[in-house]
Amino acid sequence: MTSIALCCNVYQDAFALRGLLESGARYFDNLFLIHSGPGGAKSTDGTIELVQQFGATLLFDDMNIGFGRIRSRLIQECGCEWAFLLDADERFHPQIPVITCSGDEKYPEQQDPNLTVTHHRDIIDQGAHVKNLIQNPDTMAIRSTRRHWMDFSMKKAAQNFSTIKDHQLRIVRNSPHIRYISERVMHEHLVDTRTGETPKFVNQDDVGGPFHDHYHCFFRRTYPGTKEWNEANYSRLERGEPMLIR
Repeated sequence: MTSIALCCNVYQDAFALRGLLESGARYFDNLFLIHSGPGGAKSTDGTIELVQQFGATLLFDDMNIGFGRIRSRLIQECGCEWAFLLDADERFHPQIPVITCSGDEKYPEQQDPNLTVTHHRDIIDQGAHVKNLIQNPDTMAIRSTRRHWMDFSMKKAAQNFSTIKDHQLRIVRNSPHIRYISERVMHEHLVDTRTGETPKFVNQDDVGGPFHDHYHCFFRRTYPGTKEWNEANYSRLERGEPMLIR
């Protein structure tokens, strides 16, 4: 069976990270993380100790080299044939109900968007779906749809994922030809070096997924000022300035 790793770059992420590791440990063949504090700074919130508790593979790097280079390492050194790249505040749920959404409001234009989310009785086995898709030797990547949530109930959406499609190439073959453009330190772009284009990927479908779920609003509200601090630091990185340590 083709192997797949959960891959994540982390720094000061202990509060968000436990849920990712707990959900990932039951599905992925390897948990592979790169601790990438600015200037090589070490987390002081227990992130490193938490990763060690789960027995995950942990390497260290410096986020000042850029997200593209860090994420290329995640793919190329994950120890599996495929990498599923997730952030600490994201989750991949192997089995999940069919969920639909209606309404037009969205965060942050509305701090509490009025959307109707419906959980149906049918269950998607998107874990099996992903493992079936990665058996194809011609596939270089799989596109996943990211859904944004205000909390963990998955009943308060941040935007209507039925009409606003946040497609992400997050499931990637571990190949020497597939990498992120290192010159782009932010908003990293995945390429096949043989063509210089986006790798050949499989589209997800609206029912079977795969989907991955993003709980950023919950964590940002828990730590006031984190969003603003991150955005200021990312702007420094784009200008070629070193990120600040928090």
